[in-house]
Amino acid sequence: MTTIALPSTFRPEMFSMRLATVQRAHASPFGGSEQVIDLLNDRWQISLTLPLGTQETAASNEAFLGSLRGMTNTVNLWHMARRAPRGTMRGSPLCQAASQGASQIVISGLVGDTLKAGDMVGISGLLLQVAEDATANGSGFITTKLVNRLRTSITSGVAVTWDRPTVPFRLMSTPSQQYMPGYGSGVALDFAEVI
Repeated sequence: MTTIALPSTFRPEMFSMRLATVQRAHASPFGGSEQVIDLLNDRWQISLTLPLGTQETAASNEAFLGSLRGMTNTVNLWHMARRAPRGTMRGSPLCQAASQGASQIVISGLVGDTLKAGDMVGISGLLLQVAEDATANGSGFITTKLVNRLRTSITSGVAVTWDRPTVPFRLMSTPSQQYMPGYGSGVALDFAEVI
């Protein structure tokens, strides 16, 4: 498995990112009451569309898709609609220790730093989304509720990536680049986070 670099021409015109949760629901055969079990193995999925372009752009996209070799190779992707947090947290923040399955983390930054709901951060190979607006307290610690739960434990002092946090994704669709006289068509792609 090789990580393939995105070509310089890779500029989606449409992008969506969603969290696929792993759950099991069980219903009672008698009263109909239900129980749902969260199996904690959340995974990000991305759908995007590359725009109509020149034949040169289309050739670059075609080579990129071929080099992914279906699901064999991976590519590092991020939330392409939000490269950086909408909040003010910047610099070199660190994460405090957190256990597998945790739904919140504590980040040390600067007094008054903020994170906004929907902001993405990368920690220890995990791509995490902030669930609610959060502000650093007087000691510079931001208690951050998460949309997705931690798949693994985090050790104290690990760096937090806020500028385009990436994780490996695998191509899930079987797209092809189509050509018309003078240009190449747009291409729809689906990816799933590698776990």
